[in-house]
Amino acid sequence: MPLFAENSNDRIMIFIDLRNVLKSTEAMKNAGIKLDFYHLALQLTGTRQLVGAYVFDSKKPYGSDDPSHRLHDKLRYDGFRIIARESYDEKRQEQKEVDVALACEVVSHAFRDNYDVGIVVSGDRDFVPAIQHAQAFGKRIEVAAFSNSVSPEIRRRADRFHSLDTYPLMQMNDAHVEEMVE
Repeated sequence: MPLFAENSNDRIMIFIDLRNVLKSTEAMKNAGIKLDFYHLALQLTGTRQLVGAYVFDSKKPYGSDDPSHRLHDKLRYDGFRIIARESYDEKRQEQKEVDVALACEVVSHAFRDNYDVGIVVSGDRDFVPAIQHAQAFGKRIEVAAFSNSVSPEIRRRADRFHSLDTYPLMQMNDAHVEEMVE
């Protein structure tokens, strides 16, 4: 049981590292199952007041074919604020600037007192300094991640850890459901 109980007056902001989470769920995707980000946000918030939910990702330069645009649009429709950096490195097949953008938002919103509890949805150890800075401003920081992608260090630094392995957050892909019906 955590030392700090959930308080319905707590203002919550959620910061999702999209590629980290999607990489953690790749095996489920092959089975026709995907993560329901909307219900993830609701479950992490609980009875508390959600004041902001951010999703951080990279995108290909404007005008190029980028399959992530559709996911970004869906998340935007669900109420998430999308921070997508035009910083995808094609040669290395990796994103750039995204972790720094997420860390900056965690710290700047803490400094401006926009939340009481920040929830970082990522197991990436790179966020430890941002977590420590937000905590120095008196904020509680929770971390939510899957066990196959969480650093022990970020787990230790969090005021509370949510193991996403135990959350019922999956839904069937529409195409897979149609296959099952036929």
